[in-house]
Amino acid sequence: MTFLSQDRIVRATSDAAKLRLVLVDATRAAQSISAKHEARGYAAQLLGESIASALLLASDLKGQGTVQLRFSLSGDISRVNADATPFGLVRAMIPRDEILGTGSFEPMLMPQTLRVIKLDRHGNRLSEGVVEMVSADVSESMTHYLRQSEQGTYALRVMARYDEAESRLRFAGGVLVEAFPGFVPADWSRVEKFLASLDLGGYVRADGQGLRLGALQERFQAEFPLQVHKEFEIEPFCPCSEESVLRALSSLGREGLESLFLENREAEMFCEFCRKRYTVSVPQILGLLNEAEEKEILGKEAELPGEPGEDAGEPGEEK
Repeated sequence: MTFLSQDRIVRATSDAAKLRLVLVDATRAAQSISAKHEARGYAAQLLGESIASALLLASDLKGQGTVQLRFSLSGDISRVNADATPFGLVRAMIPRDEILGTGSFEPMLMPQTLRVIKLDRHGNRLSEGVVEMVSADVSESMTHYLRQSEQGTYALRVMARYDEAESRLRFAGGVLVEAFPGFVPADWSRVEKFLASLDLGGYVRADGQGLRLGALQERFQAEFPLQVHKEFEIEPFCPCSEESVLRALSSLGREGLESLFLENREAEMFCEFCRKRYTVSVPQILGLLNEAEEKEILGKEAELPGEPGEDAGEPGEEK
């Protein structure tokens, strides 16, 4: 895999102040994902902040797994999805027609709900939390989620900025701080005050490509003694496959597949996340249709009552 060398996650703790710190610079990953979706302006910033948020949340997973972040909105953009692993793999999307519709203009956004789904390494659901978004500001809504659903003491700040002159994101990243049991309230007040006034734009690299996480880490170090435990590189990654596309197509059911088969042409599908194009042939559609018909027949047979004398047995009678 080819990693984006300047993107990384830094995890640290402060034993003295009883807190955990996570820093994320996801600039190049956000630029790559935004380019695939042709996202500009505010839409690119929203993708960048969602990517940073998902990576920050995923840092709390124990072992392998995935965090799925889902923003539901009303207005020009209806939803933003971002998935991330604790080891820096990330993907994100906004519906393509909505991205093309907004262009570089700032869309009208009315916040609805924020959903966070945590999966284990096998894709099994570990937990799901849903809260009402307090505003269209990603940082505010994410902090609200953490305090309501995770029931801990958290502060989060994410930020992304788009450069219209150069038609690219200048930076996308964020900071997450979690207080451990026994933290000093006065220290936490300092953390909240610092994050509330934090302008990540002041930590942009001299080449204008990403954030100076080292300088940001030193800023925290000046307030609280830190010990860095792990660093990970970040890579845009999508696990979509032909198998998953066929599985999605089979969800149309027998009637939907039959209608598609009668058109006698290939079906073209795109992954919402990575925009990869998949072509499903007519024979493949027929195969899915046959499977759907078999399932329908088996389902109807299962609903039929047993014939008298069959080994159903009488109530209370052992077979």
